[in-house]
Order: sequence, then C-alpha cells, then structure tokens
Amino acid sequence: MLVLIGADNKTLAASNNGVGIVNIADSYNAFYCEPQHVHLAYGDTIRDVVIMWATKLDCSTSLIYGKTPWNFGTRTSGSKVNFKEKNKLGLPYLHRVYLKNLDPKTTYFYRPVSDNISSGPFYFKTPEDGLEWSPLFMVYGDLGVHTNTIPYITNEVLTGKYTAILHAGDFAYNLHDDGGKIGDKFMEMIEGISSKVPYITCPGNHEINNDTFAQYRYRFSMPKTNWPIPLDKMWFSVDIGPVHLISYSSEVFFTQNEKYVTKQRDWLIQDLTNANKNRNKQPWIIAFGHRPMYCSNIVNDDCSKVDSKVREGFEDMFYHHGVDIVLQAHEHSYERLLPMYRKVVLSEDYNNPLAPVQIVTGAAGSKHGIDPMMQPSYEVWSAFRMANGSLNSFGTLKVHNATHIKWEQRSVITSDLIDSVWIVQENHGPFRRDNLPKNISDEIEDSIKKSGIKPVFLDDKTEKDEIFENDKKQRMFIGIAFGALFAVAIVIVLVVRSCRRKQRSTRRWETMDFNYGKKFYSAAKNSEKDLDVDNDFEIDMSDGTLPTTKLLADD
Repeated sequence: MLVLIGADNKTLAASNNGVGIVNIADSYNAFYCEPQHVHLAYGDTIRDVVIMWATKLDCSTSLIYGKTPWNFGTRTSGSKVNFKEKNKLGLPYLHRVYLKNLDPKTTYFYRPVSDNISSGPFYFKTPEDGLEWSPLFMVYGDLGVHTNTIPYITNEVLTGKYTAILHAGDFAYNLHDDGGKIGDKFMEMIEGISSKVPYITCPGNHEINNDTFAQYRYRFSMPKTNWPIPLDKMWFSVDIGPVHLISYSSEVFFTQNEKYVTKQRDWLIQDLTNANKNRNKQPWIIAFGHRPMYCSNIVNDDCSKVDSKVREGFEDMFYHHGVDIVLQAHEHSYERLLPMYRKVVLSEDYNNPLAPVQIVTGAAGSKHGIDPMMQPSYEVWSAFRMANGSLNSFGTLKVHNATHIKWEQRSVITSDLIDSVWIVQENHGPFRRDNLPKNISDEIEDSIKKSGIKPVFLDDKTEKDEIFENDKKQRMFIGIAFGALFAVAIVIVLVVRSCRRKQRSTRRWETMDFNYGKKFYSAAKNSEKDLDVDNDFEIDMSDGTLPTTKLLADD
C-alpha cells in the first residue's frame, strides 16, 4: 500500500492508478480491509491465475493489474467467503480473483484491493507457451511455522527461476490451531513465496480436522473445481509444458466417508487414461500426494505396514498407467526409491525405469523433528535415504526435455546438496508385467500372493464396471446356450414329425372286407387297436339331396 503523511499529520492511502485517496488516520477501513496472506494458484490452465487474500472485515473484492509496476491498466472483481465459523480467531474473510487468458512469458504486476485499500505491488511471471520449454518445480512437504526453511526458500524463489511450488501436504502445524491464528501466521510467512509463483498443494493428515479439511479447502484454490474446494474434489491435474501434473489425496483412506475413495479412484483412472492419450504433448506424468506408499522409517505409519492402504489404493494404478514420478512427504526424512513394483526392484538405475520413481521429501521443517530410519536398511528398494541431515531441506525437479529430468534435494542449513539423480525415460507409457523377464514376473507374482492383495483398477473401468461387464458376459453366454438348446429341440421335433407316418383324418368302409355299394366314412382312430371297432360310420348318399345321415349309432 502506498502511504503518504499529510501536513495535518494524517495518513493517506493512495493507489497509483487513480483508484482514489483515502483518509485513513484513525480509519476503520485501513486496518480492517488491508489485503493480507496474498497467494497465487493456477486456474484451469497455466494461462489462468487465481489470486487470493484475507481481510479482517467484510470488504469488497477487486484487483488491479498490468504489465508495468506503475501502470495497472486493468481492474477486475472477484468473490469472497465468510470463514469466521472455522477461523474464529483468525482473519475471517477470504477473497479470490480469477484472471483468464494471460499472455505467456509475461511479468504481471498487481495489487489486491478491498474497499479501496490495497497491498503490494506484487508480481508474477506467466510460463512460456507451447510444450518445448523446461519447467522447474520446488518440492517439499511438512512445513511448519517453527522452521528456518521459509527464509531460505523465499530467497530461492526471488531468483525468478521457479515455475511453481509443490507443497505435498501438512501446513503450518496446524492451520486450525489457536482458532486459526497459526494458519494466519503460516500464510503470512509464505507470502514472499506464494505471491510470486503459483503455490500448488495437496492435503495431508494435519489438514483432516475432523474430516472437514475446512482450513485447507477455504484457504487454497485448485484448477477445474469450485471454491471453497468441495470435499469430493480435493484432487486435480494441470498440464505444465511437457508435464501432466496430478495432485491427489492420500487422506481419503483415513476419513470416515469411503465415498471419497471411490470418487477419487474413478477420477484418477479417467484422468490417467486421458493423459496416456496425450503422451505426444505431455510425455511426463508426475503425481504428488502426502503419504508415501513405501518407507524405511522406524514408525508405525501406513507406509511401513504390510497392508498399507495408500499402497493398495495407488500402486497398481500408477504402475499400470505409466506414472513416471511419484512425489510424497509425511515422513520427516528424505528417501529415494529404486523403480519397483510390489516390493520387487525392476531397475537398478533410472535409465528407462520399468516402474514409477518414488521420492519421499517430507523434511521441510516440522516441529515434531525427524522420523528415524532402520539401521541398516533391509529394504532392497531403498536407493538413498537420510534422516538427521535431511531435516530442513527441499527438493527441486527440473524438466529438461521430453526424456530427461533432474532431481535434487538440498539442505537449507548448510546449502549442501543432499542427493542428485537424473531420470531418463525414452519409452513413456503404461508399464507392463508381460514385458518383464520371466524370473522378475514370477517374483512379482510371489510378492502378490504373500501380500494377499490382488492387482486392481488396471484400466479405465471401475471395479463395479468390471463386475457388471462380467455379469453381462455371463448372462449373454447363458442366453446363447439356452437359445441353442431351444433351437436343437425345435429341430428334433420337426425331424420326428417328418419321419412319423402321416395319419388319415378319415377311413372308408370300402377298404374293409365287406362292400356295401356305398361309401361309408368314419373318423380315423388314434390307435391300431381301434380299427376293428366300427360303430360310428356315416353313409355317403348317392342322390346328393339329402344330408348325410347317421347310419349306425351306438345305443
């Protein structure tokens, strides 16, 4: 906010595009309507940007922006919600403005405005157009307010080299604590980051909050969904250059309503199916969520269990649909896994891996400290891991082109590089067990049998769809069988009838041993033994004028 001190010792707030000058000495609006907690997100595409902020009172929602820092030529309005019920001691009014069809590779300057009180100016740069460019993502999870990480990564973002931030769950510890004050403090602390690059998120276990996810759903925005984020749509995907990026929720398996498991599963299958059809445009499929499928930590977390819910929910799906990289957090340590499926290592390096590459980077800065690891590790799939030295660290993912990605993990305490690896994939697409050597395929089959969990959700049909299709096929086969039997029965009847001696409807008396000179008729008998019983004949009168009369009758 541009502030001027008047000769009368009164403070004046002015916008630099002529919005107006507001006397704010003892002004009610100046204190209660100043936009705070400014942060960005992508809209439905990377050409659209969402800008959000918070105010103390119910103030108006608008935004001024332009391509130079002192000339905001465009003004647009947005929407707001009252969040007081869930944020009793924090800023209760949240504002959101959606900017569409921005120019590519352009720096925009902007000011959020509420009741003519503005903050900023802030700025962001839109990505390049097309597919032939190299996004750079900063990646971390489990970031609290009690950390030294935020100042370091703020300076990193100021270099201007990052496309977006991927925060893989667990914010602030916790957003809802102290009546929402901790959430407000966190949003204030990350404003230097989130006001300059899109802050892309997924929910973690610390956002569940009695199954409401309220703080998360109200404070953040997602592509291709409403706001506040619906409970049954806390997942999304967006195309960023050569990357199809998926944000999913591992927390659906740990709430009381199982319908969200089905909702997300069906959406994921459809999204991955479509993404595979577009591999010529976005060859890389990268997914990020909070809880990992595997870990070698000494904890009682889901990732360390034989019957992991997260593993059962995602591993088969991600393998079958050819997800290249899975980024996860939750464990307060760092671990990089070898490409593997069902605990069987399929590649000893990352040159054309035969399964998704999984990385756990949940050490950005938690007040709960580190999560210790097994010493030594007995897991053959763990390629590199670090506990103590990884606390307060973050990852970077540089997409160089359609075939090469470089991953690094760096400490904010020492600035040292903790880990670095090239991932090369020249054969993007679904992974297939039938392409593996027989001994490896047999090992996977043994692992499946030991786990007792059969592969599921292997295509774009849901389990219910598969059952329905199988039932339809069974009924079709049964119908065909009955139809064939019926046809055979008809043929048999026709053949029998054609072979049977044709029976006359009447018999003439003249065919008998006696000849009475007249023609006598009788109904044909139904059996040969009735032929000798001749008590029902009628006579054919020769004059033709009288009706046929009864000649013989049984008295």
